[in-house]
Amino acid sequence: MTITLLTLFPTFFDSPISMGVIDGALKNKKVNLEIINLREFGDGTYRKCDDYPYGGGPGLIMTASIFQKYFDENKKGHTVLFTPTGNKLSQNKIKELSQKEHITLLLGHYEGIDSRVEELYVDESISIGDYVLSGGEIPALVLIDAISRYKDVLGNNESVINDTFEENANGLLEYEQYTRPSEIKGLEVPPILLSGHHKNIDKYRRERSIIRTFKYRPDIFSNTNLTKADITTIYNYLIEKTKKYYETM
Repeated sequence: MTITLLTLFPTFFDSPISMGVIDGALKNKKVNLEIINLREFGDGTYRKCDDYPYGGGPGLIMTASIFQKYFDENKKGHTVLFTPTGNKLSQNKIKELSQKEHITLLLGHYEGIDSRVEELYVDESISIGDYVLSGGEIPALVLIDAISRYKDVLGNNESVINDTFEENANGLLEYEQYTRPSEIKGLEVPPILLSGHHKNIDKYRRERSIIRTFKYRPDIFSNTNLTKADITTIYNYLIEKTKKYYETM
């Protein structure tokens, strides 16, 4: 697939795309990354790309004209704008976007982009969270990294399908992971993981996923089909937690 980035700061991406899964996706030609410097479409000698907002107010607004000049000359693909008004980015959305042949990411900066750009050129608006960033470059990296994981660059596809939020994880947070040594500063790896009994290990990991999701992200249970065993796991966890509470009183 091709991912086109429309940005005022193209060198921002030099280091991040040279390592990890993004670098793997690029080297293996799974992803073609096209970084466009919007200043090439700026106005006048100084390639002006922003102006003061109508009606007054702080900061500068990226002009609609730079995007108009770009899209008048180039194929736009499926265009995405990162904005607080967009739908929250999810694993399902990442998977959907990873299957497109061409997406174009519009990366705002300063106080944002002239609102007419969204009306004229944007197919979809996305938010990566309820916080403020200085521009769309960091959200773009988040999306590119997440998409690259679907491009067979991890060496083991199970690393993808078993991740938190993936279908194979049933919408649950992933269980705790451990590696050597088996003990460090008095903290030991749960013995069942050393048993070699895969059926029991799978059962244990399911229980730990249920408990971790219940503790940290109970909101995502709405996307999970809980079994009778899962509900029993939560019940037992609450009983144990209550018991420990009263023991400390």
